[in-house]
This record gives sequence, C-alpha cells and structure tokens, in this order.
Amino acid sequence: MPYSEGFHYYLTCIDIFTRWPEVIPLENQEAATVARAFYTHWIARFGTPLRITTDQGRQFESCLFKQLNNLTGMNHLRTMAYHPSANGMVERSHMQLKAAIKCHQNNLRTETLPIVLLGIRAAWCDDVKSTSAELVYGEPLRLPDEFLTSKDNAAKFDDAAEFIKDLRHHIQQIRPVNGTRHGEKKNFVFKDLATTEYVFIRHDGPKNGIQMLYDGSYRVISRNKKTFVIDIKKKKVRVTIDRLKPAYIIVDDHSKEDISREIQTSTPNTITKEDQRTRSG
Repeated sequence: MPYSEGFHYYLTCIDIFTRWPEVIPLENQEAATVARAFYTHWIARFGTPLRITTDQGRQFESCLFKQLNNLTGMNHLRTMAYHPSANGMVERSHMQLKAAIKCHQNNLRTETLPIVLLGIRAAWCDDVKSTSAELVYGEPLRLPDEFLTSKDNAAKFDDAAEFIKDLRHHIQQIRPVNGTRHGEKKNFVFKDLATTEYVFIRHDGPKNGIQMLYDGSYRVISRNKKTFVIDIKKKKVRVTIDRLKPAYIIVDDHSKEDISREIQTSTPNTITKEDQRTRSG
C-alpha cells in the first residue's frame, strides 16, 4: 500500500474459524517488527493460536520468529512458493480490503483502515451464518448512528451469570465450516503424474523473451495427493502438483546398443587355450 503516516507495510491476519481480520501497519518488514506486531496485536488479545500459516518470507523464516513459535507453542505451517491459493482466505481478504479502501477519498490509509475493518467485522458471512464480531464477542457490534440492539434484548440478560451460561451454550453449538470459493477453477492434473519418475516444473518466476514455460526435467523423490518432493540440484524441494507435468524419457535403439557395447567392453573375456585358434586351423 502507499506510504501513510510513516507506515508503508501492513501485516494481515485472519482467523479461519470466525473470519476475524486484523491489519497491523508496520514501518518496515524486518523480522523483529513483524514478530512484535503479531505478539502485541494478536497473541496478547486473542491468545496463542494452535496453528499459523504464513508464506515463506524471510521475516517468517527468521530465528526470531522460530523462537516465538517455540515460546508460544504454535505449529507453524508454510505455503509453497508460487501457490497463493494455499492461504487463499488471506489473499481474498486483501482484495476486499483494497476495494473498500479505494471507495474512500482519504489518502491517509491508516485513517481509513479502522472504519473499513469495522464494516468487514460487522458484515454478514454466509459461510458461518453470522458475523465475525458475533462469533468473537457473542453479539453483533453496535455500528455508528445505528441501534441494532433494542432495550428489550438488552434487558433480557440482567444477570451476568445467566448471560455467560447462555453464551457458552451457543458457542459450543458452533462448528467450523469450510469457506465457499466462488469462481474457483479446477486445475488440470496429468494422470501419468501418479507413476512418472521425472517431471517438468512450470516456471512461475520472472520471464524474459526466450524463457521456457517449464524447467527440468527433475527426478521425483516422493509424492502425495497434493505435493511432490523433487530433486533439484541435489536439494529436496516440495512443489504443488498443479505446477508439474510428466517428463517422458525415451531411450532409443542406438543408445541401447551403446549401453550394451559399453557393458561388453567393460567386462573382459578370459580366453582359454582351448579357444585359441591359428590360421592353419
């Protein structure tokens, strides 16, 4: 995002269960800054998450962030390179944030951000049949110039203990659901990937005019339904299956003859006296 009030970077977090979003302005993207922001704005407010999924950025792969994981007991999961759909909920939230911020004429993004987040947290989510704020706080947020909670509903729980009991009962009935992915395209997967020994990898990095679409071929070390472990320059690299296509290594007749010829020349034959013959017979 553009520079605003000394901030140029933003750390975005979203809870996969409640869909609660957090956007934290950062002065830089150093490991210490990112780790401190996540600890202060998320862990200190909502507690330690069981699992956290990030990209493979240097700030998340630093020793400091690993120490934070060990200290809090988080299970750190990483998305694979050039595969943003692995953390698709965060990527879709970025599109929603940018579209909402563009609707405001204020050039100071840090001033626009709070009201945008308020609208997102109070918006109805059809996947969970609720708003993210209601799942976090137990009741809808009171928006500016609106009184969504009537006096009758407010007076329903005069006893705090009764309110907590009822809230706990309803929260226990909530179960996480998978989010809908509208317009998602199914990736084509080659059937021969289940048995091939070598593969090509689609080049998703920067391309020049003569850059080939695929790199390789590379030897397959192991595989599962979603990812392959490939031997690239004697280094094990995990790649998603939608970036791969099978490589067919053809051995022609000439190469077979060369191989057999090399085998014959490499194994000397022992000649006995009985096999020796002269010109005269």
